[in-house]
Amino acid sequence: MATDGSVQDVPFPPTIDEQLGEHLQPHEAEFTTKLANSIERSIHLRYNPGEARRDVHARATGVLKAKFRVHDTLPPHVANKGVFVPGKTYDAVLRLSNASGNAAQTDKGQDGRGFAIKLLDVPGQKLLESDKDATTQDFVMINHPIFFSNDTKTYLDLINKSAPDATTLQKLTIPFTLGLKGTLIAGELASGKIGNPLQIQYFSAVPFQLGLGPDRIAVKYSAKPVLADNEKDPIPHAHAADDYLHQAVKRTLSPTAAKPVEFKFMIQQRVGSHMDVENSMKEWSQNESPFQEVATITIPPQDVDSEELNKLGERLSFNPWHSLPDHRPLGSVNRTRKIVYERISRVRDEMNSVPREEPSTTEG
Repeated sequence: MATDGSVQDVPFPPTIDEQLGEHLQPHEAEFTTKLANSIERSIHLRYNPGEARRDVHARATGVLKAKFRVHDTLPPHVANKGVFVPGKTYDAVLRLSNASGNAAQTDKGQDGRGFAIKLLDVPGQKLLESDKDATTQDFVMINHPIFFSNDTKTYLDLINKSAPDATTLQKLTIPFTLGLKGTLIAGELASGKIGNPLQIQYFSAVPFQLGLGPDRIAVKYSAKPVLADNEKDPIPHAHAADDYLHQAVKRTLSPTAAKPVEFKFMIQQRVGSHMDVENSMKEWSQNESPFQEVATITIPPQDVDSEELNKLGERLSFNPWHSLPDHRPLGSVNRTRKIVYERISRVRDEMNSVPREEPSTTEG
C-alpha cells in the first residue's frame, strides 16, 4: 500500500495554460499525491482482493453501447478540433452510475448521478502517459453544473474525514472543512432523486481546452436528453425495487422499444476571464454563453443485462485524461483527477488481478 506516493504514478501536470486562466495552488502536487494515497488506503480497507470497486460511482445503473455522431455543420471554434470532425461517427460505451462509493446502496437513496462516455477508434496519441497509444477518448459528467470544491487540500481533508476508520467526531467536522458554500453544493449533489438516468441532463462541471495553438479556447460540456416533458418517468414511491433505475434503463431500451434514446452533446464556450477555469464552484452563465449542440449520442434498444457489457463496465476506467491534446483537461479539479483516477484504476486492477486495457470495439 502506498504511503509516499507510487513510482508507478503518472506525472503531475508539468505545465499549466496561463493563457486560458490556469494557475497552480500552493503545494498542489504534494496534496494530490497525499489524496491518492488516502483513497488507495480507503480501497484497501473496504475491499478484499478480487472484490475491489471504484471509490465513487461504484454502482452502475447501465453499461450501454451507443453511437456518437458529430454534426455535419459546426461553429468555426469547434469544427475539426479533436473528435469534432463534421459528420464523423464514433462507436461508444456509456456507463450510467450512482455517485456513492457504496455499491450496495440501492437506487432509492438520494444521490448524484454519473454519465461517462468512452469514444472508440479515436486516432492520435493521448495525454495520459500510461495509455498514450489507446484509441479512446473519455468525457466524464455528473448531473450538476458545478462541483463542491476547488481546493486540493480541502478535498484531501474531506477524504480523510470520510475514511472507513474515521471517527464520528471527524465526520461531524466535514461541513467546517467544506465551508458553507461547499457544504450546500455537496448537499445538492447528494440529494437528488430521479425517475430514469436516461432522462436527465449531465454536465462536465469543470472546463476543458478545445483545440491547439493560439486559437484554442476553454469550454464545458453537457449532454441533454431529447424528450418531451410527458415522456419523463415519475420518481417512484418508497416501495420501488432496489434497482429501479437499472430497471428504468432496461425498460426504456427494451428490444421492443419504439425508438432509440438520444442525447444532444453540447459545448459552452468561455467568453471572458470572469469565467474562471479554476473555480468549479461557480456556474458559467448560460445567458451569457449558451450551450451549443455539436453532436448527437444515439443509444439503440439493446440487452441492458448483457453479461459481457456489464463485465466490461466494471473493468473500464474513465479518466478525462484519456484524451487527445485538443481536449486537455483544465483547472485544479482536473489536475487532481489525473493522478487520483489513474491510481485508483491501477490499484483496482491489481487487487482484482485483471489486465489494464482500453477497449477497441463493442462488438462481440
